[in-house]
Amino acid sequence: MSGTDVSEGQVVQGYITFVGSAASWTGPQFISFSYSVNGQRFHKSLGETVDAWSTATIRKDSYGLKVGDPVSVWCSLSDPEVCCIGEKPVEKPAIVRLIEALGSIGGI
Repeated sequence: MSGTDVSEGQVVQGYITFVGSAASWTGPQFISFSYSVNGQRFHKSLGETVDAWSTATIRKDSYGLKVGDPVSVWCSLSDPEVCCIGEKPVEKPAIVRLIEALGSIGGI
């Protein structure tokens, strides 16, 4: 999903379910969270979100979080598995979208 085709969404309450990293020296932490939409429960990691391409966003979204902390989760109305932590996904810069497009047609 590119930044230009993010569908309409809603913000629901979610909770942090895991905070950790493979090794203490690796830097960014691994974060997972859960949320519910229409009685269905979803469990995701930051790497599975629509703005996972942005390491700055992941750093910002994960700073200071602990297991059990509430978080706002944006999810698509048409497919609630499409989500991100926060009020809305961060749009990809045009250059990132171009590189992805070129890669998908074998240009890179």
